[in-house]
Amino acid sequence: MITLTLLHPIQSIPVQSWIFEHDAVIRIGRSTDNHVVLYSAVVSRHHVELRRDDSQWEVVSLGANGTYVDGKRITQMPIVDSLVIRLARSGPNIQIHVGSLSADSGKTLQGEQTLAQRVKPKLSGISSAETSNPVQPSGASLLPNLAIPVTQQPEDDSSPLDVPSGELVQRPTDMNAVNGLSAVQPPAIDSANCTHPRAQGSVLFCPDCGQPLQVTQVVGDYQVVKTVRQDTIGMTQLVWRNGQSLVLRSLNPEWQQPHVLETFTQQAKQLLTLEHPGLPHFVDFFIADGKPYLVRRRVYGQSLQLRVSRQGFLTPAEAIATIVQVCNILDYLHQQSPPLLHEDLKPENLLQQTTATGSITIVGFLSLRSLIASENSGAAAYMAPEQAQGQKTIAADLFALGPILVYLLTGQAPGAFYAQREQGFRFYPEYVPGLATALVPIVRRLTSPQPADRYATAKEVADALLSVSITA
Repeated sequence: MITLTLLHPIQSIPVQSWIFEHDAVIRIGRSTDNHVVLYSAVVSRHHVELRRDDSQWEVVSLGANGTYVDGKRITQMPIVDSLVIRLARSGPNIQIHVGSLSADSGKTLQGEQTLAQRVKPKLSGISSAETSNPVQPSGASLLPNLAIPVTQQPEDDSSPLDVPSGELVQRPTDMNAVNGLSAVQPPAIDSANCTHPRAQGSVLFCPDCGQPLQVTQVVGDYQVVKTVRQDTIGMTQLVWRNGQSLVLRSLNPEWQQPHVLETFTQQAKQLLTLEHPGLPHFVDFFIADGKPYLVRRRVYGQSLQLRVSRQGFLTPAEAIATIVQVCNILDYLHQQSPPLLHEDLKPENLLQQTTATGSITIVGFLSLRSLIASENSGAAAYMAPEQAQGQKTIAADLFALGPILVYLLTGQAPGAFYAQREQGFRFYPEYVPGLATALVPIVRRLTSPQPADRYATAKEVADALLSVSITA
């Protein structure tokens, strides 16, 4: 656990705090894609990153105006408990606590609760893991503040739940008390009396009280704000609960058959146990009216499919580094007991986070490909042939890495490189224009029609790719 506390510039008392339990990287800055958003002219869009390496945290300065400790400008340093950093020479001070706060410290941080925190959630429908070990949401304040969502909403993103638009940020109510921070901020408003005067256009949340502007339905303790995606498997929705926007995944009625429900339930419960920086944080699983639901936090980033379509294909070095990241995540998944398979790896389900490092996050779980046939040929281009017969193996996940790598390097749909040639119908990497010679045997092995001929583990794939010269 790590706690960030915004300090009063004169009295050095807490003004607002944020608690993070599962994040390996925490970003602070002016842009709304940060974990902690501070509106100040001297704070850079991405000013500071706090990074965890095993049990050690370090602070890394990114802002043009610098980060200071005890009046000295730092670029990178280990974090000790109660360290105070200043963003720019005249910017806000943030104290960093590592580990659980003592009872006395907790008392000093407590103040008037936020509007969302004053609403007591019902316990029905919440997983036992969540109620027995409650976790304060990352970025949630313990002190007087107003949760205000960014009003710009995505229009053309194929994965609109996982971009910064619409995500909540936390702002202190009394901004005049914080040195260097904007004093022109709306006061806290009781949602019961708020008439949403500044809610315009297609915004989903009121910029004053922070509440959803339109709730289409209520599922358990979650208010459904928008249905974002409907496919042959199920529905993905943006939901709201207790001051936080989340992602809700459910099954279509026609798939609510006993064997499908059992598989969905088993995978969902396993996803709740995962903790990896390359995976979303799953927070709840429940069944309402016989229908299963899985809830996760949102991810900041854009899919690799959008990255390539908007900015062009990647260099060999970038593509290799990207697939190696995916391999590291898959290695973690495949080492679970039982191994957790994704079954639907494709560029749309690989998100590049909006961070300085651009780390990859895998989304799109619970596709149930082993139970349900692929709904389109585009997805089938990344799917191992044995999946069409319902086989569910580690080798099937690894197969997808070959077509994904080709897509990243060429920007072309991999379906164009399947053909009936001298070795029968299969993916032929040697016919991919411009594919480096050293990568051809790797992609060929990944996409072998026979699972036994592929790599045995994701680590083997990563090692093979890392052995290729990045100048290839």
